Amino acid sequence: MKPSNYQKKIKHHFILVLLFILLSISLSLGISIEEVIRKTQEANNKVSTLYSILEVYNRLGNNEEYITYKFYYQKPDKIRLEVLEGKDKSTIMVYQTGKVRYKKGGLLSFIPLSLNVDDPLVVSIRKGQIPDLTFDYIIDLLTTNNPTGIKETVFLNYNCYIIEIGSSRDKLYNYSFQRIYIEKNLFLPVSLEQYEDIKGERTLVHRRVYKNLQINIKIDPQTFEI
Repeated sequence: MKPSNYQKKIKHHFILVLLFILLSISLSLGISIEEVIRKTQEANNKVSTLYSILEVYNRLGNNEEYITYKFYYQKPDKIRLEVLEGKDKSTIMVYQTGKVRYKKGGLLSFIPLSLNVDDPLVVSIRKGQIPDLTFDYIIDLLTTNNPTGIKETVFLNYNCYIIEIGSSRDKLYNYSFQRIYIEKNLFLPVSLEQYEDIKGERTLVHRRVYKNLQINIKIDPQTFEI
């Protein structure tokens, strides 16, 4: 059945109201969503190295994981993760060009392994891979989905813009809602939250927080070797 003219008018009116609300919010903040995304892309392009204490939460079904890493990144594709808290504490993973050098903490720390990036030992319970922890993943979310709102807040002493995304997806999952925190001076992400509708309720399934963020610092080349 084709929609009636009345239904078409209602839909058209709703879209205009939504656009007006988004425009009003952007004007009240003095910056648009598009400009925040553009500046975030430009800022990320200028990042050559990065260090952070990275806190990550994941949920899949009834399973949850909380992991805290020391996170080192050097463009174009070098990443080192040291597990400070959570599963496999003291484990070290070094990623480069699709491969991971893996050294488990504890008694087996003297045996480094060479693994594929999708090996079960080095992916999250949601199958997230090590490169997905970089800013590139977040910027891809911003540019391939349709942000629906922008706000301001103070988050962990960071003055931030919050960009909200409604129904959306990445390469693995569909999300009912996503929230991205962009630091207002650096224009770099400091946190990401992803939600799914589970039994009719918006449920957090992934969160990451980049603490003690340092960019364009000198990193010893030995950092990316095991």
